[in-house]
Amino acid sequence: MSKLKELIDEITEFGINPKVELSSKDDILKKLLVGIYSEYLDVQFEFDEKDYKVEPDFDYNEILKNVKSNFPDFGWYSSVLDSNKMEPNIEIGIEDELDDLTDIIKDLLLVKWCMENTSKNNALWHFEFSMRTHSEQHLVNLLRRLKEREE
Repeated sequence: MSKLKELIDEITEFGINPKVELSSKDDILKKLLVGIYSEYLDVQFEFDEKDYKVEPDFDYNEILKNVKSNFPDFGWYSSVLDSNKMEPNIEIGIEDELDDLTDIIKDLLLVKWCMENTSKNNALWHFEFSMRTHSEQHLVNLLRRLKEREE
């Protein structure tokens, strides 16, 4: 879990600090996203039945403001809505790199809070649940988009 905590500390910095001083932020972000994804694919925990105090609600707009400051070139992009369909007139949607990273960070801030205020198993359950139900798609989309930016 120490590797996961380290990855979370590093990636959430983009959402809590408006001026992260790093060269090649995109490359560092890709490595962090891959690390987070790898941890998700290997996560194991036992369900924790204990009741804990209510988690804080991290401010999406504040995180977004900091993400935007750290990645000023991030913005909208198009994506195929259903890659399983092979039609001449495929349906596309609009995605947002800023929203992708903001949502990932917001979910990971909750996991970090759980690591510090509840149990290891509870934190890992939150991590697995948020990835499976929400962040995984944002992460995959953002990795794909970062790759496309290189071309």
